[in-house]
Amino acid sequence: MLNVIDCTLRDGGYYNQWQFNDALVDKYLKAIAGSGVDIVEIGFRFLPKDADLGNFAYSTDQYLSQLSIPSNLQVAVMINAKDFVDLASEFETTVTSVFVHRHDSPVEIVRIAARLDELDVCRQLASELNRLGYRVFLNLMQVDSLADKALCLAIESIKSWNSIEVFYFADSFGSMSTKDVGRVVDLIRSEWGQDIGIHAHDNKGHALANTISAIDAGANYVDATILGMGRGAGNAKMENLLVELTDRGLSKYHPDAIFPLALQEFSVLQAQYKWGSSLYYYLSAVHGIHPTYIQEMLEDGRYDIGQILSVINTLKTKVSSSYSLENLLQTLSASTGYGHGSWSAKNWAKNKEVLVIGSGPSSKQHLEQITQYIYDKKPIVLCLNINRHIPQNLVDAYIACHETRIAIEFELYTDISKPIILPLGRMPNEIQIFLSGVHVLDYGLQLDSQLSAHHNGCTLDKPLVLIYSLCMLSASGANKVALTGVDGYQDENPKQQEMVKELNNFSQCCGGRFELYAITPTSYPIKEKLII
Repeated sequence: MLNVIDCTLRDGGYYNQWQFNDALVDKYLKAIAGSGVDIVEIGFRFLPKDADLGNFAYSTDQYLSQLSIPSNLQVAVMINAKDFVDLASEFETTVTSVFVHRHDSPVEIVRIAARLDELDVCRQLASELNRLGYRVFLNLMQVDSLADKALCLAIESIKSWNSIEVFYFADSFGSMSTKDVGRVVDLIRSEWGQDIGIHAHDNKGHALANTISAIDAGANYVDATILGMGRGAGNAKMENLLVELTDRGLSKYHPDAIFPLALQEFSVLQAQYKWGSSLYYYLSAVHGIHPTYIQEMLEDGRYDIGQILSVINTLKTKVSSSYSLENLLQTLSASTGYGHGSWSAKNWAKNKEVLVIGSGPSSKQHLEQITQYIYDKKPIVLCLNINRHIPQNLVDAYIACHETRIAIEFELYTDISKPIILPLGRMPNEIQIFLSGVHVLDYGLQLDSQLSAHHNGCTLDKPLVLIYSLCMLSASGANKVALTGVDGYQDENPKQQEMVKELNNFSQCCGGRFELYAITPTSYPIKEKLII
């Protein structure tokens, strides 16, 4: 029997930090229940870590109990195996700290997302969750990159656990064809002999076709989301999938129930966050580039078409090299780094004015006025990341700290002749080797909840380059810091809220060490001395 899972609030949360408003959630649950969808994967259950993420990043029993979840919906949550890899002796305690017994929880199903090298921890997780009474599904990612023998051996191992009800496979890069999907389902059926599911991504626009192909080949669990909302290019569109299923005579589904939700509330969200298949995502699928790179560039809004295509051309040459782009990103994201670098910022800008140039639209729109300001005031000019609109001769140094931007842009560093300030201790060996020929000023960065700034490094809650640069400048002896191209976002944008919070943290920690103001308009709570 076919089972349809809607995972909109879980997968879609990658775009809005899992912050969905209450009215939308209530309407969503009613619509999903009315459509006949069998299971709602309502969110992740991350381990406690980031207070800025919304409720559906954690999907706690306490929060879920407050929702009006229709009785005909089975409730699932997803966990990432990688979160539990390094727990060792704390494993059982950690699992029971986030999962109570099934009888005391609104959750019935727990789905584990994992890569092949995480199966050992999956076995432990499945055993413990079974003990607590949950149905457990396993979602194996990047199946298209596995050799048939490796996949068969993995399935044989998983089957021996006797704890997994449904074996899911994910087309993680959205690169599979309908033929690929059919072949993989046939292979899984021959080894597994139990329920099979597919989670299809839409990088090539094939998510719906691949989902139908999986059903035709024997898969009986399928995922979709409203308007395809999900990480990167997104997923199969639920409204389209249900239409296809009803056309096949599966009258238990009623797609009309979700049409208003898709055409109204979620159309507004799609216009805001711009998920969906595109040429960029298509190219990322073809070249095996992790969609996170594309999503980050599109969300940033500061890369033009030529820059995005240039980055894709650079990244595609690295896929077959000695390191994995995805692993590189995960390594950078997981590293807490070191709060002490080998370079000291002490007296670097002593008693001087510094102009910090961000990559917001104003840095391009007002380049003439900015250039004149530099000629008139003669400040030290510090550029946040690589900003191709700013002539190199105007810049004294560049600064970077965010893992994705560094991973995307690090090859561009060889083209500049100015120093680059960055936390070398957070960089994996591959990037450190590459940077050996670049003039790097190693200003340390450690990730922790308590902000602090010192002459050779700082501690931040998140690797935000503006805050990283302000911390460095607070130790440098600067007496004035002017900002341009630091435009900000709309008030409701999570990135705006995040930056306002961190600016306030910086002000409480280091405020008063220098005068801070913006010379072009900004939506951040910063004093303005406009030059336009």
